Amino acid sequence: MKKWILIALGIFIALNMITYGSDLPAQDAKMIEAAGVPIYPDATFATGNRDVGYRFATSKSPAEVRQWYREKLTGWSLMEEYGAWILYKGKQGARMSEIMTKNQVAIQKNDNLPQWHSLKKDMTTEIVIMIPKTE
Repeated sequence: MKKWILIALGIFIALNMITYGSDLPAQDAKMIEAAGVPIYPDATFATGNRDVGYRFATSKSPAEVRQWYREKLTGWSLMEEYGAWILYKGKQGARMSEIMTKNQVAIQKNDNLPQWHSLKKDMTTEIVIMIPKTE
């Protein structure tokens, strides 16, 4: 009997430790804000850092999230090629090598997000924010 109580308690604790997403470190949130890149209000931080970018997820459609970013970042350019949708701070028509050195937001549908990051099943819109380091 004692064994079953311990097993049940262990399962209860494990289930209560499951979280949806992680917490974006405060210093990273401040850095993203200082770079002038808003974080989509309905987004959940999934993973990342300044070196690889910050991955967020939302249940909103990619079209809805893209429209929101277009309205917020009106002076930014759009690269929509090769299946990618990247809004970046720079001149329109930049080559990918140039875009990679600019602040950017990439948005796409990614059905793997929920299983990769223990998110709710409908959180399949991926938002990746890149803030490259400047020397």
